[in-house]
Amino acid sequence: MRAFPVVVLSTVGLLLLAACGSSEPSSLAETEEVVAQLREVFIGRASLSDDAINQAAIQGILDFLDDPYTSYLEAGRYTDFTDSLSGTGATFEGIGAEVSIRDSQVMIVGPLPGSPAIKAGVEPGDIVLAVDGEPTEGLDLLEAVVLIRGPKDSTVVLTILRAGSLRPLDIPVVRDTIELTSVLARMQQDDVGYVRLNAFDAVTVSGMIQAVADLRETGAKGLILDLRNNTGGLVEAAVGVVSEFVTEGLVCTGCNPGAEEDLHRVSGTGSAHDLPLVVLVNGFSASASEIVAGALQDHRRAAVIGTTTFGKGSVNLLLPLETGSGLYVTVARWFTPEGQVIEGNGITPDIVVGANGNVQSAQRLGALTQPLCVAFDEERDKLDGLDYFVDALDGLCTLEATTSDEPSSDQQLDRALSEINKLID
Repeated sequence: MRAFPVVVLSTVGLLLLAACGSSEPSSLAETEEVVAQLREVFIGRASLSDDAINQAAIQGILDFLDDPYTSYLEAGRYTDFTDSLSGTGATFEGIGAEVSIRDSQVMIVGPLPGSPAIKAGVEPGDIVLAVDGEPTEGLDLLEAVVLIRGPKDSTVVLTILRAGSLRPLDIPVVRDTIELTSVLARMQQDDVGYVRLNAFDAVTVSGMIQAVADLRETGAKGLILDLRNNTGGLVEAAVGVVSEFVTEGLVCTGCNPGAEEDLHRVSGTGSAHDLPLVVLVNGFSASASEIVAGALQDHRRAAVIGTTTFGKGSVNLLLPLETGSGLYVTVARWFTPEGQVIEGNGITPDIVVGANGNVQSAQRLGALTQPLCVAFDEERDKLDGLDYFVDALDGLCTLEATTSDEPSSDQQLDRALSEINKLID
């Protein structure tokens, strides 16, 4: 009766304890004793199956860790997720949007340009409350990704809460094959080149180097590097991007408890060390984007323009378990060359252009208010004699989301042009 919980907890526990360099067998023995006592006397002991205890033990440990990126995938979902990552990596099937966890909620971070998500009206910052009617509350990151992804031509309905709205909105999205184009380049003015990085993948560095060379040949005397809505990717790609513009020194430092510092330095082989540069970021620039922006900022190589970045500075591994399940685990944190902590803080721009953080604040307040309005709908008929209370809630919960007209120009890009022209002159 006691053997199974010990095996489960010791397997998971040893994995975690090994990272800290210590073990506490007496604590695990106490856990075993608690389970045994519950199975002996608890009124609901019939529900304490081996599988239930296994899942509860794993979930309890993950909840204790309080890390939004460390999560568990049961066997079926782990297989679905790994299958979706198979192939060349140049394409995948889904809606074409990066998601993350912010304040325990599933958030759309970066809809890809031209993707089904963009065409359907999904926006950065949208909170996904449900997927095909299945609530996302309590889901971890990988579970949410598995739900949203799916085969081409299938439709998924996202129930989203948008900043400035108190009512959910159902958005059907027809999945498609998503082609990943990580580098887009053009001449922005006669002597100013523009390079947008949509991701940091295996071909980003080579694509960017070629783009910079082509732009210089066309006459570019300065460059705008746009990292807005770029949710990251490979740290090696981030190192390669920084190496194109910085001659020597650190790109970032990884901190892994119990291990030596993981130092990433520029390669010294870049071709644009002398090219005037500015960088654009926003609240949905994350991970590798933040590494690049932070490194260029710390090296005084480029002015960073926009709004404070997302604040995702962790390193994660997807580990298979013997049961066929998987564990997605945070193994390190990234720091900028001068020691700025990226995780939870983001990179603060040198020049702030735009509302810094208003989307996240509105999302947080909207998320708190939305269940109040749902409860108000359900209980409204029982509030006789409380007219003032009903009027107040009615005024709050019937507010329609308002959106301003799209600006005639990109204010952040305009400021970047102004700054790069100063450097060129």
